[in-house]
Parts: sequence; structure tokens; C-alpha cells
Amino acid sequence: MTVLVGRVPGREPGRGALVFGARLTRALGGPLVVCTVTSPGEEAPADPGDATPAVDGVEVETTVVEDRSVPGGLARAAHARQAAVIVLGDAPPGPGSVGARLARSADVPVALAGDTAVHDGPVTRVTCAWGGGRHAARVLATAVDLARRTGASLRVASFGPQRGPTVPPEAGLHAEEVVVEQWREQMVAAQRAGLAELGVGDAETLAAAGASVEEAVAGIGWDDGEVLVVGANAAGTATRVLLGDPGGAIVRGAPVPVVLTPGTTTLS
Repeated sequence: MTVLVGRVPGREPGRGALVFGARLTRALGGPLVVCTVTSPGEEAPADPGDATPAVDGVEVETTVVEDRSVPGGLARAAHARQAAVIVLGDAPPGPGSVGARLARSADVPVALAGDTAVHDGPVTRVTCAWGGGRHAARVLATAVDLARRTGASLRVASFGPQRGPTVPPEAGLHAEEVVVEQWREQMVAAQRAGLAELGVGDAETLAAAGASVEEAVAGIGWDDGEVLVVGANAAGTATRVLLGDPGGAIVRGAPVPVVLTPGTTTLS
């Protein structure tokens, strides 16, 4: 399975994107391709491989595609190379960024890997952000597939603020605790039902609440070799996932690479 790393002309591909792409390549067993997108009429680099750092243990191919937009070119290259995932250096993407636009249009998962705290070891755990929406089961299926292919353990987690809109400040601390506990029970029950439908019985499940969604995300503890899978449907919810609350807060608060998936059931 091909892993495609996106590169903007004139810039070296982010070290984090290359390292994370290599981690996925070793697990998925396919080639690692660094793709440079050039504008129509723009002179292509003579040898894009000259600007691509070597990655230990992985043979890196390079390719150049011409397109009016970087996201469009990467999506087309991913389709042509039958890529299982596109890896970018965005972490997290902001409004109008390549990652935000690509997540809306690509029909394959888009991984966001920053350049801080780069971990070059295997994927040790996959955490799926469970939101309970209509695409939750398909997002979970992608996380399960990634965990199986990488040999990693699986964790399913829901995140929320300690005081939601249904609990006004005057209701009191006890009422707030009751509502949060009910929310935890509902989320964990839904997570376990989703896992059971996929035949998975050995995953960790939890629902974390904090003063903010970001605090809830940070509070569950993360491994150096962990990956977070978040749903980002190409049919419109990607904008809310990337920029809205709570989806955007989950992406912003994650201290590990994030895989935004349109909800496909496998990485193939």
C-alpha cells in the first residue's frame, strides 16, 4: 500500500511528515512516495529527490504532478498511485490550509504529522475519537483496521467539556456531575456496541471530560508511538471537524499524529 507524503514546491517536506510516513510504510508494506505539486506552467524541479531527506530503512520515491491547487494535485496523485493515506506536515491545519482543504476532498485518510516530538518507532497504540454521530461506526472501522495492520493496541475515547450547554451554572455542582456521568455511561456503551459489531473485544474504552475539550484530550495520557483517528467526512463535516468545537479542539489538543478519515472501512 502506497503512502503519499505531500510536498510544497520550494520547501523541504517536513521531517515529521517523512518520519510518520515511513512508520506507516513499514507497517503497511508499500512504497513511500513524496509528491511535489507544481502550478500549470511552473518549471518542475529538476530532481525533487535532491530535496528529500533519506529515511532509514525505507526506499523513498519522488513524483511531480501539475495542478492548480496543491490539495487537488495530491488527491489526484493519491488516486493514481492507489495510496492508502496522504501524509502532511500540518499539525493542526488552520483555515484554508492544505490539510483542511484536502480533508474535504480526498477519499482516503489524511494524516497530519507535526515536526515536534518526532517518534521514529512503530505505532504502539491507535486511539479513535468517538463522537457518536452517524459516521462513527465507519471511523471506528478505520481505526480498527489501522491497529490491526500496525500491530498496535486500540483505544476508543470520547471527549467533552465538564459543563455542557445542558448544564447552566446555577444548576450546581452535583447536577453537573450527574449529567457528565450520564454522558460518560452513554458514550462508553455506544463505543462498546460499535466494537462488538466489528468483532473487537480487547479495546480500551473511556469518556473524558475537562474544563475544555483540549484539557480532556490532554488528560487521558498518550504514548510516544500513538496515533489518533478522527472522522472528517468529505461531504461537509470536515470544516467542523478541523475548525469547530469539539472536533477542532480534539485535533488541536492531540499531542500525537492525527489521521483524518472520511469513514472508509479499510486503508486499502
